[in-house]
Amino acid sequence: MRQLAPALIYSAVSVLLVAAFMLAPQSKGEMAVAFSPFTSEETAWSIVRAAGGYAVGPTRIPNIVVAYADDSDFQQRARSLGALFFLKASGLCAPQTNRETT
Repeated sequence: MRQLAPALIYSAVSVLLVAAFMLAPQSKGEMAVAFSPFTSEETAWSIVRAAGGYAVGPTRIPNIVVAYADDSDFQQRARSLGALFFLKASGLCAPQTNRETT
């Protein structure tokens, strides 16, 4: 097992780096903004607006909202106001659309 440790560590780090690259958002445009677990959706929206972003929509996870940023400094401003991290707005972090059946 000791002989396999370097290969296993290298493989794990490679998988983490690829996953981080695939989930990283652009510096501006549409992105999912994650807040601490007990942040309300209203508070998250007010932080996004205060940081200069626009509301796109909620996600399936209440403390993650999708925002649109015109400039690349949005992430820094949002971080200073309480945002934890930013992800691509896809999958669970995609904007939730309400579809009504007729």
